[in-house]
Amino acid sequence: MIFTTHRLSVIMLALFIGFVTNCNNNSGPDNESPHYFEFTHQGEEINYTFVAKTSSPEVISKVEDELSKPMDQRNLHIHGTIARGSKEYNSRWSWHFVPGQWDLVEVSAEVCDGRPGMVEEDLDYWVDQVGTFCPWSSVVSAEAKVE
Repeated sequence: MIFTTHRLSVIMLALFIGFVTNCNNNSGPDNESPHYFEFTHQGEEINYTFVAKTSSPEVISKVEDELSKPMDQRNLHIHGTIARGSKEYNSRWSWHFVPGQWDLVEVSAEVCDGRPGMVEEDLDYWVDQVGTFCPWSSVVSAEAKVE
């Protein structure tokens, strides 16, 4: 019995150490520091900005690559799931991109293309029926500073 109890204690200690080690591992996407990026389109009749949050290393890398190009050479737009609710980093709008559920893409279906004001005016349709937002005219303009 002592052998079994000792062995069980060693196994539990090993599991506990493994658990603590995994909890302190910051390499996963959920543990990355959040980044906030401003998107815009400025033209003669169109002028908007919004901010999206992500902790995905892959998305952050794509965005940084786009930001390294001159504005007129940026060819990727945001595409992702949107949800109701204003966020402190996107307070101008009553919706936001769900962190971890958006990406930069070159092509999207027309059904999710639009302007932020269109989403604002018919939020139930965009969130409940379309589910995603992919403004083709959007380009990342800067990393936003959010405190």
